[in-house]
Amino acid sequence: MIHKQVVEVIHMSDFRLPGGTSHSVAEEVRAQAAAGMPSYLLHAPSDLVGKVAGWSPPIRSLLDLPHVRMLSPRAEVHARTVVVRHPTVVQTTPATFKGITADRVIMVANNAAVDNRGDYHYDVAEVDSKLTRMFGVRPTWAPIGPVVRETIAEQRVEVDLMQDNWFNVLDLGEVDSGRSGFVGDVPVIGRHSRPQAAKWPSTKREILAAYPRGDDFQVEILGGAQVVRSVIGWVPNSWNVINFGGESPEAFLRRIDFWVYFHHEDLREAYGRAIMEALAAGAVVILPEYLRETYGDAALYSTPAKVQDLVRSLYAAPQDYLAQSRRGQEFVKNFQPRMHVERMSALGVRSVEPGSESPSAPTPHLRWKPKKRVLFLTSNGAGMGHLTRLLSVATRLEGQAEPIFASLSMGAPVVAQYGIPFEYIGSSGAMSMETSPWNDLFKERFKRLLDDVQPDAFVFDGTWPYKGLMAVLRHRPVEKIWMRRAMWRPEVPGKQLDHAKFFDLIIEPGEFASDYDRGMTTNLTDAARVAPITLLSGDDVLSRTSARDELGYGQDDRVVLITLGAGNINDIGGLQSALLNWFTNNAPGWRVVMTKPPIAQGDSIHDIETLQVYPLARYTKAFDVAVSAAGYNAFHEWVAGDLPTLWVPNEATMTDDQVARVRWAADAGVGAQLESEDVNSVARALELMTQDSTLDLMREKLAALPKVNGAVEAARMIMGKRESL
Repeated sequence: MIHKQVVEVIHMSDFRLPGGTSHSVAEEVRAQAAAGMPSYLLHAPSDLVGKVAGWSPPIRSLLDLPHVRMLSPRAEVHARTVVVRHPTVVQTTPATFKGITADRVIMVANNAAVDNRGDYHYDVAEVDSKLTRMFGVRPTWAPIGPVVRETIAEQRVEVDLMQDNWFNVLDLGEVDSGRSGFVGDVPVIGRHSRPQAAKWPSTKREILAAYPRGDDFQVEILGGAQVVRSVIGWVPNSWNVINFGGESPEAFLRRIDFWVYFHHEDLREAYGRAIMEALAAGAVVILPEYLRETYGDAALYSTPAKVQDLVRSLYAAPQDYLAQSRRGQEFVKNFQPRMHVERMSALGVRSVEPGSESPSAPTPHLRWKPKKRVLFLTSNGAGMGHLTRLLSVATRLEGQAEPIFASLSMGAPVVAQYGIPFEYIGSSGAMSMETSPWNDLFKERFKRLLDDVQPDAFVFDGTWPYKGLMAVLRHRPVEKIWMRRAMWRPEVPGKQLDHAKFFDLIIEPGEFASDYDRGMTTNLTDAARVAPITLLSGDDVLSRTSARDELGYGQDDRVVLITLGAGNINDIGGLQSALLNWFTNNAPGWRVVMTKPPIAQGDSIHDIETLQVYPLARYTKAFDVAVSAAGYNAFHEWVAGDLPTLWVPNEATMTDDQVARVRWAADAGVGAQLESEDVNSVARALELMTQDSTLDLMREKLAALPKVNGAVEAARMIMGKRESL
């Protein structure tokens, strides 16, 4: 039985978001930490982050604060209060958090539900229903201001709506004591925002009215002017433009008199952190009229066309300017961290004694562990080999251990179809590295992953154990296993092999072509070698009749499978065209099927028959012949499945000796090698591979090979059954 522990507050959002959402969550959690209120951070991945990214710096800065902890998506806890931020995160997240329940859920609506065009940014009813299913209680909606409240009402959905607005916290320390005058000889107009089209007016007239060119005004822009260039075709020479992140907002705001903000007509600004920063700095803020209900007399309101007259009139009346500046600063004082602490106290959230831990904090060692837990980590790789190899082993633990996956491969979601929990960690190639070196980000993420999973054994499949990986593993008592592939190119140095001493066990997946291996690993005796590892074996592979029925192929069709890999590190387009042209002109009776693997990054292939399925090996017997890349996974699946194959070695791989692997297949008569990608070589190879006599001989030799799946033995070793060592 799993006993749920009780926690005070969970904050849930997509913590990769780079803007105001993450800043707002961070301010609230920081305020709670200072007041001794425990906070648990629950990450909900969403569609709002289009590229691979780590947690945003404001969130990462919280992780070492007192009373702040990450919460696993697999946690079994009951929360007194869950604070959820950003309705679109809820609507698009695939997370379910099945083990987490709550007494109260606050849905902080921090953006408009509907824009000025009438387009929905989120469906209020859907979000309300999803949160109810997720945590077992209907949420209370908390708009961050009157603009958002109005747009929620526009959807005409009955929700439990909080009477007061959930205004954002802005901890700016001590608000500036006040300005004494203007900063320049002419009025200085400024604005700072992210370089997004929605943050700027959509017309040349409005942009140049609000942010004039010429010598009468000085215009300062922080955040870049790419949008301006796209709208009007140029950027005024008189503007001083600084790219986003090129200067701190605090320093920037000290250099301006008037902070002017007008945006695209479709946008409804819910709450502007930038607006509050400008008010706190003492700049006089000029906004669209609809924001008066939010900021009252703290700001001035205008249209773009009237901005210059308004600025001139205040510049000519310094005392009026200073009075307006002070009103803005007084307004900001209402939104200091104490406001959030007071509202959380009103919700019944309790503080703990200074220096102590929360009495309800989950103790990691109290987590219920029914069986041995194994954490599998795969590197990124050029294909699906690392991921598929470990999945082959994990699916053969046969209920004796609980597998959990983490992977740097974008193909990681295929693990879910086997009922295994997984987490995707962006690789150095996929992740934007604007803030920290990748190894630092990985080290932090991996450390917290180990804290969460608490595995009994850790299995890594990859050529290079990362610096961040080794730094964390050195200090962990977990059993460390390295699934280290053989068949290295002879010229590749073996410096990374020195990492072997940090592992308790090294498992080497077998190679049909092991006699042709001339790489560095052949000089070592530190690995336990098993038979070739494949995801499927025996009855896992469909019969020819069943496979063709499922794929819709006729039983008498002649079908060739062309599967040249993801194409992420080598250009396969020219070869695909050559293959297609040959079949079209010389073998029109053949049915040509091409694959697109789960991690392929290029466009889909048009006007030809394609197949995208995982695992593809399940349908091996549906094909008469294959033209295939020679990575570990494909090579061993097709050889084990007795599929005659024309092999195309990828010589761009850093380590894998695919040329040697293919040379063995050709010499053994179980396959053929494409010697060159020129038209004549392609023609000779396909003429050979479409002859019945060639295919019959290959099938005969393939059938004679021993077919033992090394995944079974590897699983036994991971479970500690190592009689064969």
